[in-house]
Amino acid sequence: MTQSFPLPRCRLALAAIITGCTLAPALAQQAATEPADAVCQIGPVATPEVDWHGLARYRAKAIVKDGRVVNIEVVALTRDVERRAQRRLITSFTDQLLQARCAPGDHVIEREFSFDLRAAPASAPASAG
Repeated sequence: MTQSFPLPRCRLALAAIITGCTLAPALAQQAATEPADAVCQIGPVATPEVDWHGLARYRAKAIVKDGRVVNIEVVALTRDVERRAQRRLITSFTDQLLQARCAPGDHVIEREFSFDLRAAPASAPASAG
């Protein structure tokens, strides 16, 4: 699943991710990407509280113009993530990308984000015999 959206419509586009709509041209047609950490200072991504357990991975490509992120494309690398959880996870890292301080100039950056939300194994209660 691929989703691309410009900065002003990012909240609308997050809802469209689930339906598979495309609101902007795919970034795949752009020139080679650069590692995000080499171009931008991205703050830490906080894992939101969600009612879903599992492993979720996403790849984000972003267009940087004049040192600002102006477009983000998110590709889900794992399937079967509950819709609400997916929206919250994607919002957590796209917000950080939009606030990132980037080097001057025009760039296409890429970064993967992983969330390990697997439940910790519960210890078995002692049985009363």
